[in-house]
Amino acid sequence: MTPGKALGYSELYLDFVSGRETARHFYTPDNLSAVAARLDGAVYARDRTADILRRQNQAWGAGEPTLAAIERLRDPRAVAVFAGQQAGLFGGPLLVQIKALGIIQAARRIGRELGRPAVPIFWIAADDHDFAEINHTWVPDRAAAEPVKIVYPTAPAEAAPAAEIRFADAEALAAAKARLREALGETEFTPALYGLIDRCYTPEETFVGAFAKLMTALLGEFGLVLFSPADPEAKALAAPLLQALAERHEEVRALVGRTNENLRSHGYHVQVEKKDESVHLFFARDGRRPVLRQSGGGFRIGDRAVTAADLRAMIAQEPERFSPDVLTRPVMQSWLFPAAAQHGGPSEIAYFAQVTPLFELFGRPAPVYRARPSATFVERRYEAMMAQHRITLEELAGDIEQVVNRVTAESFPPDLEQAFGEARREVRERFEALAAQTLGFDPQLQSAAAQAAGRIDFQIVQFEGKVFAAHKRRLGEVRERLYRLHRVLYPHRGLQERALNIGYFLAKFGPAFVRFAHERLDSETAAHQLIPLSDV
Repeated sequence: MTPGKALGYSELYLDFVSGRETARHFYTPDNLSAVAARLDGAVYARDRTADILRRQNQAWGAGEPTLAAIERLRDPRAVAVFAGQQAGLFGGPLLVQIKALGIIQAARRIGRELGRPAVPIFWIAADDHDFAEINHTWVPDRAAAEPVKIVYPTAPAEAAPAAEIRFADAEALAAAKARLREALGETEFTPALYGLIDRCYTPEETFVGAFAKLMTALLGEFGLVLFSPADPEAKALAAPLLQALAERHEEVRALVGRTNENLRSHGYHVQVEKKDESVHLFFARDGRRPVLRQSGGGFRIGDRAVTAADLRAMIAQEPERFSPDVLTRPVMQSWLFPAAAQHGGPSEIAYFAQVTPLFELFGRPAPVYRARPSATFVERRYEAMMAQHRITLEELAGDIEQVVNRVTAESFPPDLEQAFGEARREVRERFEALAAQTLGFDPQLQSAAAQAAGRIDFQIVQFEGKVFAAHKRRLGEVRERLYRLHRVLYPHRGLQERALNIGYFLAKFGPAFVRFAHERLDSETAAHQLIPLSDV
């Protein structure tokens, strides 16, 4: 399915994937060799970052494929391929795993293309403090496929980073797991699925740790590397950048401001708006994460005023307390790692346009940006229904009632009511002719003939009513199947990948689903992929 506005994509994203120069000039030229050559000229603490990755991924249960990928990153010519997402409950929406599979495939291709190691790294948004974004997930109810929201409702007292939020409310966590079991039911694959979730999601674990363990269990065999930036050692490596972001915040603001105006002048929207006093850094302490703001000749962290000298000292002494915002996070990524390519969805591609000039400001080449793969997975029964009724995903993305009306109208022979009327008239005429012949034997048979004619007509009418009643019941069944199709393939009037949790497919197909998706997903196309599951 070609990307289009029917799927909610912005003009900027559509122009980006179509290669229009008006959009493309906001991004790094799509030349991986040139970016790799520039990465060769930059200095990275490869051994230290590899050590951090090894420590983190071992803690999450990584096996040999992931550890071997980390070791390849020590090669001075190695490059990294990135995607990322928040640490959503029970793995978050399906797009998380699709993103990860996309960079796994892309890293292999880029490695072959460049003739150098390429490592897929998934950046977990561990510093993010939007609890409402990560505390839930959705699965279709096994009975009616109605999307069921699974929630861990116990928010931290303050807006803490995800890496610090534990599932401390054991009762609420147990209730979320129970709701998941109730929705998915029991299959031959669910004991292993529920056991995995129980091992990953414990009251002692954080959102980030549980998410990383689950992702490692699902995708580690393909060599996926996971990274949490909420790591004191990683923040120590990034301290020079954090200092530079504070010291050069006015230059950052000016560059972003000019880019935003340029975007607007080309008719594009600005994905991320920031206040003029923003310093593009957060400070975390005591479960809170206030943003840094410029104030007079100094700064403010929440209600606290600090001087420039104070801020420099704080970053030097406690770099782990600081984190970039959404616009400077990609720069930190390229500060720590030799990022050759970055995969992103429509919203990410939109804000990447705002940050490209920042890389040069801090001495790092910007990566090549690629649209992440996008897919809807179609079970056999839904595939058959779509084929039978000639239903496309574009139709489902529109008005489902129009689809229902079309299919139900086509399901009933248009001439059947007329045929019943003609049958009644023909039977009546023939019986009247027959009765006229028989009345010569006995005129008193006229009353009996009239009664017989009435009974015959009554039986035809009765049968006609039963036919229409059966059709009405069938229409109800067809309508419900169509609504079910819509709820699974286009839940909440949005793409399946943006809502449904991978657990739905793991419960039906087991680990084979992940391997199948790995084989069938095309990481090189921006088109939305409709992937049938009949061969799983």
